[in-house]
Amino acid sequence: MSVIYNRGLYYLQNNAISGSTDIRALVLAGSSVPGGAQSPDLNFVSELLAVGSVVEAAATNYARQDLAGVTLTEDDSGDRVTLTATAPTINSVGAGETWRAVVYYIEGASDAARTLLAMDTPASTLPTNGGNVTLPALSIIITDATP
Repeated sequence: MSVIYNRGLYYLQNNAISGSTDIRALVLAGSSVPGGAQSPDLNFVSELLAVGSVVEAAATNYARQDLAGVTLTEDDSGDRVTLTATAPTINSVGAGETWRAVVYYIEGASDAARTLLAMDTPASTLPTNGGNVTLPALSIIITDATP
């Protein structure tokens, strides 16, 4: 039987990501999220934005968000490690866009160096109407999948 110890999971994740890692979020808008945008084979923001029909939000006051409160938590009883960050709020977002997904990535010098982490596609879209928009909080759970 093989096992991945929780400390091992924590160590692997903590050496690549820590509380000081610059994790950011961008928003995808439009009529839908293209299937190719959800491919786990994508590595960088530039690759995501090159997928046909992918549209990054462009409403007034929209900007990619620098996430605060990045934490890693080791859970021995649940055999997992959790990466979380505070839900960002974008103030006074211009009306007229439909936001469909939030993409989390590690900041880099350019989109070609910004490593993709995850995409969150909320059950309900986020239509912009001139008010504040709070994006979903980041929560990534890594578990030991050993049978």
